[in-house]
Amino acid sequence: MAELLFWLFLCLFLYTYLGYPVLLWLFSFRLKKRSKHRSELPSVAVVIAAYNEQEVIAAKLLNTLHLHYPASKMKVVVVADGSTDRTTAIVQEFNEVQLLFQPERNGKSAAINRAMEFVDAEVVVVTDANTFLSSGTLTELLAPFADERVGGVSGAKKVQAAGTVSAAGSGEGIYWRYESMLKELEASFYSVIGAAGELFAFRRDLFRPIPVEAITDDFYVSLSINLQGKTIAYTTRAAATEAASLSLQDEWNRKVRIAAGGFQSLVYFATALNPFLYPRLSFQFFSHRVLRWIITTPALLFIFICNAWLVLQRTGVGYDFLFVLQCFFYGLALAGFLFRHSGTNRLLQLPFYFVMMHAALPVGAWRYMTGRQSAVWQKARRPVTE
Repeated sequence: MAELLFWLFLCLFLYTYLGYPVLLWLFSFRLKKRSKHRSELPSVAVVIAAYNEQEVIAAKLLNTLHLHYPASKMKVVVVADGSTDRTTAIVQEFNEVQLLFQPERNGKSAAINRAMEFVDAEVVVVTDANTFLSSGTLTELLAPFADERVGGVSGAKKVQAAGTVSAAGSGEGIYWRYESMLKELEASFYSVIGAAGELFAFRRDLFRPIPVEAITDDFYVSLSINLQGKTIAYTTRAAATEAASLSLQDEWNRKVRIAAGGFQSLVYFATALNPFLYPRLSFQFFSHRVLRWIITTPALLFIFICNAWLVLQRTGVGYDFLFVLQCFFYGLALAGFLFRHSGTNRLLQLPFYFVMMHAALPVGAWRYMTGRQSAVWQKARRPVTE
């Protein structure tokens, strides 16, 4: 039984992180999409949810207003609900920007919902206050909308490790390079499963109000567009750059919140797992999200326990070798934790981040099931980067 469980969970784990991308790569050869070109640029509204962002909001608005896009076709809306610092005063200095403010803070989902009441552009671009865009980002981000099957476009996220950023923050950058590769493969096959909220564009007429209790607004909007029969494209030519989290606690809180939002999404979008209604979407949703959220963390635990039992039972030298490899990997992760403030190299950063990410999954599930994860969350502290 231990041997059976060992190989079962090992295969599930390997499929999630290696098998699924390989299948996407193989399938994408037969499903190449023809690129289309739109003769006329669509009108666009850039929505920025900014809660107490006085350190970065001026730089963010200057960055946004200097994007290469016709001013007559671009509108910028900042929702600063609940801000108690100088964010609103700074935004008011920019005459080209529309400010929305109310004293109550209800979270990013509520902020986006409110912004939609003031937006009539063809395409809406949601971007975070602490992320900065290259000058040609909007043109590249909106290009895939020439295909009527495309309902949204996810830009790439680039994590910039700077100065004394923690090992967890540096590991985040390495992990996001893997995620970016996976998103490219998903878009080639059918659709990205969950756009990055740092830079996400969607057709205004496909937007459905986000429940105020939604923890991950970007994932909710993405999947609701998928359920309307449209795809989410991905482009690395449009990228949002942000600094890595300043501390382990900041990154841990962020991962727990994302995990809680993931389990919440399984409730919201259970129908997306129906292969008769959504053949390709259900395959991707199950492989990329369901297996990762529900299976991978217990799989790691069972793989280690079963491997240890097989070693004690002297089952074979192959199991001894696999157990040594696991101990070595977790040893690197432990070293990454112990030396997290000393500028650890990548040999320690990635194992540490990987283990921390999986440890956050059951915590996030518990917080969601007990109702302890609010949609109004404390954002991770990040250095200002341009």
